[in-house]
Amino acid sequence: MEKRKVFIMAYARANVGDDLFIVTLLEKYKDIDFYIGIKEISFAKAFKEYKNITVIENYEENFDNRIPEEYDAYIYVGGSIFIEGGKVYNLDNKCNQFMKKCYDKKIPFFYVSSNFGPYQTQEYFDLARDTFKYCKDICFRDMYSYRLFQDIQTVRYAPDLIFNLENNDDNIQKDTVGISIIDMSIRKNLQKYENTYIKCMVNNIVKYIEQGKTVYLFSFCKEENDEKAIEQIENQIPEQYRDRLKKIYYDGSIKEFINTYKSMEYMICCRFHAKIISVALGQKMYILSYSKKIDNVIQDLSLTEKYTNIEDLGENTYINLSDFREVDKEKISEIKKKSKNQLLKIDEWYLENK
Repeated sequence: MEKRKVFIMAYARANVGDDLFIVTLLEKYKDIDFYIGIKEISFAKAFKEYKNITVIENYEENFDNRIPEEYDAYIYVGGSIFIEGGKVYNLDNKCNQFMKKCYDKKIPFFYVSSNFGPYQTQEYFDLARDTFKYCKDICFRDMYSYRLFQDIQTVRYAPDLIFNLENNDDNIQKDTVGISIIDMSIRKNLQKYENTYIKCMVNNIVKYIEQGKTVYLFSFCKEENDEKAIEQIENQIPEQYRDRLKKIYYDGSIKEFINTYKSMEYMICCRFHAKIISVALGQKMYILSYSKKIDNVIQDLSLTEKYTNIEDLGENTYINLSDFREVDKEKISEIKKKSKNQLLKIDEWYLENK
């Protein structure tokens, strides 16, 4: 039988979490010919080494003029993809009509590892309900999203796909503290906390360095201004401390980035997938939550009782290293096992069509 052709929809903008989603599919389903549309070829660096993906450049991320029969299946893998007003393959009437066509022609459409919202209108919610009925499978990564749609037969829940990240070594650099940084200025609900957040990070970095630690600042996504936020922080660090401050910018070299990330002794997780990766790696971590999607996962899986919402930070809030927590190894093992269910229905389709 000839290879199956599958189109991947994703936030393909050189973002660590989303690139890990895509790479996970490429590595698991080596016998599938994947296709993905990308706005800029530089965003495709993370999967250049894979032979089972074709990159379509200068691609418009919408449902206009799509022909369902062009591919054997569609997989939309992504986290916050159901934000009302979102810009990447978001739900609208054209999306709804495309799903109906796929359904009528028995071409499966899978949603993987997403959460729903925030949304403002009943109209958007109702459109989602109607659209999901035509999908082969929608596997949410949080219980809040699942409960909104649990009466729809195709809706399921499993922990985030990236919990399956393997930790093949324990090459920890002693006396290191990593911080995944986010930019507040592009998030309207967080803009008022930006100066406090930056001051807080600066004060903590200085204290860690004074304790003999080397601090690594991780940018997960240049497109979302992580690098800009890091520069703002670095500019406020006194000169005498800067030789103990390292900047790690993700440029698509995903294995190199993860290898550096996993070598941290301590990790402050601001990014959503920083938390997921740190749990999967068994790191000592402290979570700074900037949204309900983070709170929901912490509570769903009872990851930690010690975490702070960004709006509760003060300039002088100190994140003591004694407050960092590792998730129990047995719990990590159980989460990883459940996380594999994100791809359960794709596995079934794959085996039927192999």
